[in-house]
Amino acid sequence: MMNIKTRQKQGFTLIEIIIVVVILGILAAVALPKVTENIDKSRASEAFNTNSSIIKAIDRCLSDETGGGSLPTAEQCTTCSTYAALNNMPDPTAASTNFTFTLTNGGGTTFTVTATGKGQLGAGDTIIFTFNTQTGGVTKDCAGKLAKMCKA
Repeated sequence: MMNIKTRQKQGFTLIEIIIVVVILGILAAVALPKVTENIDKSRASEAFNTNSSIIKAIDRCLSDETGGGSLPTAEQCTTCSTYAALNNMPDPTAASTNFTFTLTNGGGTTFTVTATGKGQLGAGDTIIFTFNTQTGGVTKDCAGKLAKMCKA
C-alpha cells in the first residue's frame, strides 16, 4: 500500500493580510494626529517653562532695583532687560532645539518674552508672554501650531 502524505497549509491568505493592513492603516490615521499634538504640547511646555523663568527673573531684578517698595522706573527696567542682568541667566536659546527666545523691554511698563519656533516648528509658531511691570500681570499669546496651547 502506498503512503500518501498530505501537505499541510501554512501561512496566511491574501484576504487576511489585506484585512490586517487596512486595520493598521485605520489605527495609524487615528493615532498619528494625536501623537503629533502631544509632541507639540511637550515642545510648548518647554517654551512656557522658559518664558516663566525669564519673567520671574525680571520680577526679581526689578524688585532688587526698586527695593521692593515702589513701581519700577524706565531706567530700572532698562537695567533688567538683558540676560546678564538677570542674575547672569544664560541665554535660553543656546540650550533649546525647539525655540529662539527674545527679551524686549517695552519702554518701562512691559517686558515681552517671545519664544519663536525653530527646527520642527516654524517661525510662525510662537508663544509670547507680556509682563506688566505696573500690575505684575502676565498675558500669554500663542500662534501657529501652538495657538491652542494658550487657551485655558
